[in-house]
Amino acid sequence: MTATVRKTQRHLGNPGSDDYGYDGGDQVLAAWLQGLAPDPDLTVSAWADRHRRLTSVASAEPGAWRTDRTPYLRAVMDDLSPSSAVERVVFMKGAQLGGTEAGLNWLGYVIHHAPGPLLLVQPTVEGAKRVSKQRVDALIEASPDLAARVRDPRSRDSGNTVLMKEFPGGVLILTGANSAVGLRSMPVRYLFLDEVDGYPGDADGEGDPVALAVQRAATFLNRKILMVSTPTLKGFSRIEAAYQESDPPRRG
Repeated sequence: MTATVRKTQRHLGNPGSDDYGYDGGDQVLAAWLQGLAPDPDLTVSAWADRHRRLTSVASAEPGAWRTDRTPYLRAVMDDLSPSSAVERVVFMKGAQLGGTEAGLNWLGYVIHHAPGPLLLVQPTVEGAKRVSKQRVDALIEASPDLAARVRDPRSRDSGNTVLMKEFPGGVLILTGANSAVGLRSMPVRYLFLDEVDGYPGDADGEGDPVALAVQRAATFLNRKILMVSTPTLKGFSRIEAAYQESDPPRRG
């Protein structure tokens, strides 16, 4: 597993300037500063140990999540925490080693503690629908804290569909790498690219699906990107190429 680190700084205005000298300015400033407050220090792995429950629908071993059973996932998850300066995490792995589960823990953390727009990309739209029904819905339903934030899809005005989950302060969009429309749907702070070696070489004639998806996060200085996959052919593998680009590589 490996991660690329990039640090950024954000420059804020001067609260004491005349820019805030109007009726209601103090309230606007207070709300603005609250929105810029740091995300909680709780790490993704600590959140998962505290809140994640695996169901029999999505796991062969239902029950409370325990990171110490898959310790190699701890660094992957914690580099996705807001307290980490890491911007992109590349997890090149063997089959069935929990990469998607680590990503789902991150997703739950975002909904609960660091809300913002999030895009989850599977190789195909049909695959995204399957992951939504079998794994994302199970993640949400098994956690009272998440279920309280993502409304029941059976409610007419829930804002919760197979490919879109609204929650206070953010939204999760699921799509396939074969859909250029889905890949350029909206700007996102968080990007989860799952099983990237299964992506097509081109999305509807508009170019590389990974590049299209990464562009969605370009406007967020505090963006986080997770790439996960089992590598395919050496020299033709997306995840291998991303792993080799990362600085410095870390092996778990």
